[in-house]
Amino acid sequence: MNQLKRLMLPVVVCCSIPAQAELPLGQRLATQGDPNRGIPACASCHGPKGNGNEAIGAARLAGQSTLYLQRQIENFRDGRRDNPLMGPWAKQLTPTERVAVSDYYAALSPVGQTTPHPVPNPAIGADLALFGDWPNRMLPGCVQCHGPGGQGVGATFPALAGQPYSYLLNQLTAWTQGTRSGDPLGMMKHVASRLSEDEMRSVAAYFAAQPVASTPEGIALDVPDGASPGATHESLPAPSPTSAGLQSERIPNQDDIPAGRTPDTQGYFKPPSRHDRPEGPFGEMVALGEAIFTQTDTHPQSAPHVGNGLTCRNCHLDTGRLASSAPMWAAWVSYPAYRAKSNRVDTLTSRLQGCFSYSMNAQDSVSGTPPDADSKTIVALLSYVYWLATGAPTGDRSIPGRGFADIQEPADGYDAKRGEALYRQNCAICHGEQGAGAKKDDVSVFPPLWGPKSYNWGAGMHALDTAAAFIRHNMPLGGSIKLTDQDAWDLSAFINSHERPQDPRFTGDLAETAQRYHGGHYDLYGTPSALDGHQLGEGTPATTSGPRQH
Repeated sequence: MNQLKRLMLPVVVCCSIPAQAELPLGQRLATQGDPNRGIPACASCHGPKGNGNEAIGAARLAGQSTLYLQRQIENFRDGRRDNPLMGPWAKQLTPTERVAVSDYYAALSPVGQTTPHPVPNPAIGADLALFGDWPNRMLPGCVQCHGPGGQGVGATFPALAGQPYSYLLNQLTAWTQGTRSGDPLGMMKHVASRLSEDEMRSVAAYFAAQPVASTPEGIALDVPDGASPGATHESLPAPSPTSAGLQSERIPNQDDIPAGRTPDTQGYFKPPSRHDRPEGPFGEMVALGEAIFTQTDTHPQSAPHVGNGLTCRNCHLDTGRLASSAPMWAAWVSYPAYRAKSNRVDTLTSRLQGCFSYSMNAQDSVSGTPPDADSKTIVALLSYVYWLATGAPTGDRSIPGRGFADIQEPADGYDAKRGEALYRQNCAICHGEQGAGAKKDDVSVFPPLWGPKSYNWGAGMHALDTAAAFIRHNMPLGGSIKLTDQDAWDLSAFINSHERPQDPRFTGDLAETAQRYHGGHYDLYGTPSALDGHQLGEGTPATTSGPRQH
């Protein structure tokens, strides 16, 4: 602390020299402080342009959300963040001053760090930042909340890119030691407590090295410019004889696995590692498929067929790898199969096209249709799914981890009004008060749950039991709080009591469409909304806003 005071004093004195003209309040506090009240200048620790200080672990403030900065000042003031310098400083600021200094720093252009920080295994930091560790620790990738490249999303999830390494490492440590709190739902404490010290260092080094300029490459995969045009269905290689049979692995710490994830005696199938993608044209097509799966609504191959703000990975977590979250390796071994929804035997190709029609609402896309069966989009997705299922027993529809883990309807039924209160408390911080989700630079980070940019009335997630199962076992990301079965059903009822794009099979008559294609016990289409009483399905036309432009 004495060292920090010595560092601070010269800057405070220097910045306290009267200016030729009165500076705006926020700039004056940031660059000069208020010597008469003993308030030091922010610049004394955070640098003249608010880009942080690696030597003392001071954060980059420039470019952060003004609401996020205001909340952190309040957290220091109220003791939710323990810092011997920031606490007294924050307590002296008036509400007007808190807003002014936050607005000042939010308007500054950030500059990233240039000092490299060697760590034992940099690949670990990149893997945890981009993908997390779902199967072993239910850890989502950092970018799933902090946005593409760690650029930050809204007032809740700050920018990590270009922050001083020492600051990032100190904050991860503070979460684990309990000297920092105030995060929504206790997410960060829950995440940080699952990381080893070496992993913390690796993640901190990864984000410190990221450019601060916003870029969607933060969640992109290392994908070639284009897959080989010669890679077609016929060129997919046959399974290797050495990979025959079920590759299984028990999940560690079984007592900590949420209900529905306990493996059977053989364990869950283990797909190939991301780092073991094949080489050559097939490997390029696998990489393209994974990129489309991850960025479905913005990837140039698939975006013309997506009419909302969803991606494949929104429902199929861990890029289609996670057991009991509709993993794609289980889909490969389950098709062809008869489906009552389509009243025919579907291939995986037609099943993928159906996902575009319903979950991605292709009717409102630029093309107005799902991708053709022989399109590069479908071939790439098939290649990726085929590769994920390497070694899986084809035709085994009972493979452990297939689909979503079932949960039974509670004895008390479900209540959309109860779900509304739960949503405001636990879900709105990510998906928004109006369920519209959140984007960063036109990249979807948190998917919309209802409204014109969500899944339509034909998607599987509109069924209450399906949505309840997904919510119960996967939300919130990282599992910082444990929802009950009752919570999940109530939330599902609330979310699906809102309007969304029309079912593509709409006949022009709501009652006829409901009778022909809906009417299941957990299907609310064509019934009165528990929220306002209107008939669900009549609030959205056949296309919500016409084909969107890219």
